[in-house]
Amino acid sequence: MDVIATHNNADFDGLASMVAAQKLFPGAQLVLPAGGQETVRNFLAVHDLGLAKLKDIDLAQVTRLVLVDTQEPDRIGALKSCVENPSVEIVVFDHHVDEESPCAGRSKLSVIEPVGATVTILVELLRQRHMAVTPFEATVIALGLYEETGSFAFASTTARDLEAGAFLVEAGANLNMVADILRRPLDPDAVALLNDFLEHSDVLYLEGRKVLVATSTIDRCRGEAAGVVHMLAEMQGVDAVVVAVMMEDRVQVIGRSRRPEIDVGWIAREFGGGGHAVAAAATVKKQTLAEVKERLVLLLTTHYRPTLLAQDVMTRPVKAIGADTTVSEAGQRMTNYGVNVFPILDEKDRFAGIVNRELIQKALFHRLGKNPVRAIMQTDVYTAQPDTPFHDIELAMIERNQRFVPILTEGKAIGVITRTDLLRTLHDDVLKIARKRIGRPGEPDSEIGGPHRNVKGLLRSRLPGKVVALLEEAGRLADRTDVALFVVGGCVRDLLLAIQNLDLDLVVEGDGIAFARTLGEMWHARVKAHERFGTAVVLLPDGFKLDVATARTEYYEYPTALPTVEQSSIKKDLYRRDFTINALAVRLNEKGFGDVLDFYGGQRDLNDKVVRVLHGLSFVEDPTRVFRAIRFERRFGFHLGRDTAALIGGAVKMNLFHRLSGHRLLEELKLLLDEREPKHAVRRLADFDLLKFIHPKLVWSNRLKSLLETIEQALDWYRLLYLDRKVDIWLVYMTGLLEVLPERAVTEVLKRFPFSEPETAKLKMARAGCHAVMRRLGKRPPLRPAETYRLLSGLSDEVLLSLMAKSKGESVKRQVSAFLITYQHVKPALTGDDLKAMGLKPGPHFKNVLDRLLDARLNGEVKTETEEKALVGRLLV
Repeated sequence: MDVIATHNNADFDGLASMVAAQKLFPGAQLVLPAGGQETVRNFLAVHDLGLAKLKDIDLAQVTRLVLVDTQEPDRIGALKSCVENPSVEIVVFDHHVDEESPCAGRSKLSVIEPVGATVTILVELLRQRHMAVTPFEATVIALGLYEETGSFAFASTTARDLEAGAFLVEAGANLNMVADILRRPLDPDAVALLNDFLEHSDVLYLEGRKVLVATSTIDRCRGEAAGVVHMLAEMQGVDAVVVAVMMEDRVQVIGRSRRPEIDVGWIAREFGGGGHAVAAAATVKKQTLAEVKERLVLLLTTHYRPTLLAQDVMTRPVKAIGADTTVSEAGQRMTNYGVNVFPILDEKDRFAGIVNRELIQKALFHRLGKNPVRAIMQTDVYTAQPDTPFHDIELAMIERNQRFVPILTEGKAIGVITRTDLLRTLHDDVLKIARKRIGRPGEPDSEIGGPHRNVKGLLRSRLPGKVVALLEEAGRLADRTDVALFVVGGCVRDLLLAIQNLDLDLVVEGDGIAFARTLGEMWHARVKAHERFGTAVVLLPDGFKLDVATARTEYYEYPTALPTVEQSSIKKDLYRRDFTINALAVRLNEKGFGDVLDFYGGQRDLNDKVVRVLHGLSFVEDPTRVFRAIRFERRFGFHLGRDTAALIGGAVKMNLFHRLSGHRLLEELKLLLDEREPKHAVRRLADFDLLKFIHPKLVWSNRLKSLLETIEQALDWYRLLYLDRKVDIWLVYMTGLLEVLPERAVTEVLKRFPFSEPETAKLKMARAGCHAVMRRLGKRPPLRPAETYRLLSGLSDEVLLSLMAKSKGESVKRQVSAFLITYQHVKPALTGDDLKAMGLKPGPHFKNVLDRLLDARLNGEVKTETEEKALVGRLLV
């Protein structure tokens, strides 16, 4: 006899898996060994699934026991005797991987894989065997799938679960019924239990996560406890919840985790229960509630680090100054680096004290600017070690009102913890609430990523496997060389926007060039270093490249100057970026691989579709960022933040753009005009009165708008030709900008911007030569094909496209189109060798003959090689 069973106090995943397994083992008896949760019992009271009672089963007659959603003998009641009987075949279908289970390996039919729900495994088996399910069966199975995966919202959900869900919907699953059964308002007993949990709870900080441990003596809603625990985790915004509930002669332990790294399944197994990383439970007998809680806390704080350590939170490397630095110089450096506190180092580079901006300003007020900072520094400050618990530092900063804690090793400062570090680490749950975006009616709320977001899955799904492998190898190398490694900037932005971008920028908190050279040796790659900026390019043998840089900070000696760059921390490195959406980093070290660093709200701005600068002097320091802001606004369909738009207006009024070199401005213009449909960006430049910095006479007009639109149409047509040759799109649009300027203004533009010689020649031809060419092409009668070919063959594709855009006559456009599509590809069948074989002696007349043959081919006078030979014969007469 075959028996199919699940764990005691069965949930819908267990029940649904039994129903699915019965289709694989027809005639098997379905048995709940020790009842089910209240929701399951209520369902079975209405729907008869043909379950047998355990007392009616003769266990001696069982030859095969199929266990679903469990493989633990202690959780199947009297059926445990079947497991202990070696003659009984034990088949297991489970999504809880437990290699030590006595049931493992008892049958080749068993399938134990880490998916979101056990029913997913069984649905896959049904599909493989082409076994149909009825709509009611699909609905029952869907109940298990939706409950176990939290309607596909739990972190344990996999792509396989989603595919199983699609199959069930196609099979006719009634999702309204699923929703009605799984979504029930809390009854008074459940509300009382939730309130009791809240009143008797503590928060532990483990591995940088918050774990809530709660207890209750309310046992009136045993079947609802798991749902209440899940709601508790959502309400409190913690990463995991573990509760203990006193129930008569036993204590029920339930765990729910929103982070797989906090494995509640391991905790449940320590109490003799089971489950997986994000959901688990156990029943504990012969222990009091207090004893169970004490053991829970002990297990958590010994298995995981009981608190964050200073080294996990600190910012490094440290920007410090010597004790002999003058007060005036210290104040200037604070401004340059954007800091408010400096650690002071003695002559042996050992920590001596700190000085803050307030002290500096007071000293300057008292005319002490030439005095060394050692004269005013604070020496009685709290310091910590790398392994100092974060909680100790938190208390010290509060009690001492100290905004800045140096982290020392053997007297040397290796890092610092600031108030910002403290708040971000301590109150990420508050940030999560702030990051909640409320959906419109009918839409769910969504959570934007935050400091503790991990995008390991996105990296692996949106980047090629080879690239992910390179990043992982680089991260392991960073661990071996004791440096922190990140991928930063546009690649991270586009990863979050689901845009492919393989332009990878790596940043090292340490010596970036040395790290790049080690990478080069490991990958047999070429490395090109730029010592001045602390950057390097690693070029792999297959042509793929990575940019590697030292984490750095920068300051500007004066507005529009090139930056002065110095080594710094990843936080400062991100602060020097142009916009918040580009000030994002992803950690590549093995521990924390995929963790997002977002100090400045970049993810929120991505979500809100805003381009925003990091500080009010951003455009003063580098006015070219204005053009980038407009470029990103148009590319991503974003909008400029109000403050950013106002700052652009301020930069225009300060007339900073005239100080920019023509080279820097031209590079930004090229990038802007290379975007798709740049007419919108040009219009935005006009809105901010920025066109005058290209030339004072350049203004937005209907003529310019029309010209840019026709260029856009010409380029769209050109792309469809697939000519497999590069055309400088920006240059075609630049011809449009110059077309609306008077001749003298064009000369001034060509003088101000350092166009290359070929670029200048194309712009001049598009400006002056096009009009003469258009007059020739517009003549009546129309030119013959050979004449059109001779007229256009010396012109670049950029000039030809400009010609098409500027022409108002269809005849001109048709002839340019015919040249690009047909004429330029026409060649005579005969070659110089053929002419020699025909008796012609090489000489200048060869070219004349070949040119005449080409003209004849173009004009349709000859169509075959024989006709060409006949024409040559006539030419020689």
